[in-house]
Amino acid sequence: MKLLLSFALFFAFLICPAACAEGVRDGLTLAARDALPALFPFFVASGLLVRTGAADRLARLAARPLARLYHLPPAAAPAVLLGLTGGYPVGAATLSGLLAQKLLSPADAARACTFCNCASPGFCIALVGLRVFGSARTGALLYAIHALAALLTGLLLARADTEPQARADTSRPTGEGFSAAFCGAVQQAASTALTVTAFLTIFSVLLTLLRPVLYTLPGGMLLCGGIELTNGLLALPLLPLPTGALLTLASFLLGFGGLAVQFQVRALLAPHGLALRGFVLAKLLHGALAAAMTAALFRLSPAVLSACAPCAAPAAPAADWTGAAALLLALFAIGGRKKVKTAV
Repeated sequence: MKLLLSFALFFAFLICPAACAEGVRDGLTLAARDALPALFPFFVASGLLVRTGAADRLARLAARPLARLYHLPPAAAPAVLLGLTGGYPVGAATLSGLLAQKLLSPADAARACTFCNCASPGFCIALVGLRVFGSARTGALLYAIHALAALLTGLLLARADTEPQARADTSRPTGEGFSAAFCGAVQQAASTALTVTAFLTIFSVLLTLLRPVLYTLPGGMLLCGGIELTNGLLALPLLPLPTGALLTLASFLLGFGGLAVQFQVRALLAPHGLALRGFVLAKLLHGALAAAMTAALFRLSPAVLSACAPCAAPAAPAADWTGAAALLLALFAIGGRKKVKTAV
């Protein structure tokens, strides 16, 4: 299967250079305009918290709730806090720093990762609230539901493994000097930003190739958001659905995060040997809980919808079937050839 996908992508990129170039431009624009301005300061902040020893003080304050609710050590506190407030994938970047400093065991980091990677308040308010639904209050409401669903996901998954885990080595320096910590944090933030930009770009290319097919399928807009979150959210007003249904779909997409975000998380934690088994299921659960809570809120209190009027639907992009056709044709040709060889 992996060979089939590799060859299919190669032929699609080879046959459709114009569509790929458009996807690269869209991905780089998305990274420069929306993602990095919101995320880069938090990348630096997370590095400083870990390197200067400030994370230790935060850990002592959060030790009791983390242990009782999530069966996590105090050292996970910075990842949980920044993961809930900093935006995708600040939580994973913080976990990476904690693992590099030997403050957290891989098993505990994997469990914390099930719920500490969330959209930021700014993303929910500015992009989802204002740009998609035309209301900042809508974005704030969706963020509150999103954060609560993440914490509930942790209660269901992070505490499932209750066996004692080997803790990281605690015989370490209390913290670097500020100058050294600041330089190291900025360098680490630059590496993380490059990773985020690369994944946003390649998934924008894939979305450009597949968009014509996805837009013709029932629920295709939801599939777009499942691939790359921002593009999927911006396309939601194209769906002929009532406001409550659109908000419920937006909650699910925010919880799931999209494949682009999930691969960013995996790339940041892969150097530490974390396979993150069950991570996709955790994000599906996060999205499902957020969607269920949103739908229940609007059912119990219909007046909430009065503050959630969507803005005018954007114009649908012109369909270019070349890239999608090339990708599907490559998959069909390679798959057919494989079947012939098997039969022979």
